[in-house]
Amino acid sequence: MSELGRRGPYRVLRGDLGIAGMRGQVFAPESGQRLPAIAMGHTWMADSRRYRDLLYHFASWGFVTVAPDANSGFFASDVGLAGDLRAALDIVAHVPLGYGTVTVDPDRLGLVGHGFGASAAVLAAADQPLRGHAAPKVAAVVAMFPSPTTSALLPAAALVRAPGLIIAGAGELDTMDGNALPLAQAYGGDVVLRTVARGNPRDLLERRTIKSLVGMNGSDRALHALIRSACTGYLLYSVAGEKGFAGFAEATGTLGKLSAVDLTDPPVQAVDAVSHLFGAKPRKRRLKKR
Repeated sequence: MSELGRRGPYRVLRGDLGIAGMRGQVFAPESGQRLPAIAMGHTWMADSRRYRDLLYHFASWGFVTVAPDANSGFFASDVGLAGDLRAALDIVAHVPLGYGTVTVDPDRLGLVGHGFGASAAVLAAADQPLRGHAAPKVAAVVAMFPSPTTSALLPAAALVRAPGLIIAGAGELDTMDGNALPLAQAYGGDVVLRTVARGNPRDLLERRTIKSLVGMNGSDRALHALIRSACTGYLLYSVAGEKGFAGFAEATGTLGKLSAVDLTDPPVQAVDAVSHLFGAKPRKRRLKKR
């Protein structure tokens, strides 16, 4: 886990999707043929700039990483972002990158998303046409702190055939702004649901400030390291085909500070969904004096 939390062995190039007629960024290893690729969806009211270090990290471990920026406003569409993710994957899978020295293996593609973008990633992976884009052949899906979007999400999740990793806060499995448990239960492929005891979806977002000059990106450092380690290991196994990382795809046991959830016997939420929305916390048990 600790090794995967650090930058990988590849030097990274950054590019702009604008050359292909789409807003967004591309991060890729400096060179390599038939590399694995992932497309990442942003959360609501955010764009790829809030994930620069995470995108760079994935690329440093050998993934061509593309992040479209459309549907980042107040009235963003999950279906629209899902279509953008499919289109972005299609672009990098068929167009040489860098100075023509980087190509992508179309059989090693993955979808990643955070919050609103996690739900869009699931929609993009579903085996059904979407806004003129045929369903891509993806090797895996990673949904970080997924949030409820529209009624199309859960039926689409049932149509996903690729294996998936879903990560959520332990207290946000099924709330007004988190739907990790129902999403995992509806998921059509093999799925692993893991929780972190103290994890807030907003803590994964990066904020560029003066502290960025000394390597601080504004996110929660411990959470960011934990999530990027778990996701990198899972993607290396499921998308890149690195068998040595098989443990990251196991549905039982702990992985660092991430605990596995048994979907047949999930934990009961200590606070109901409405109370959670207003910031209610579980009551602390008082020890009786003898």
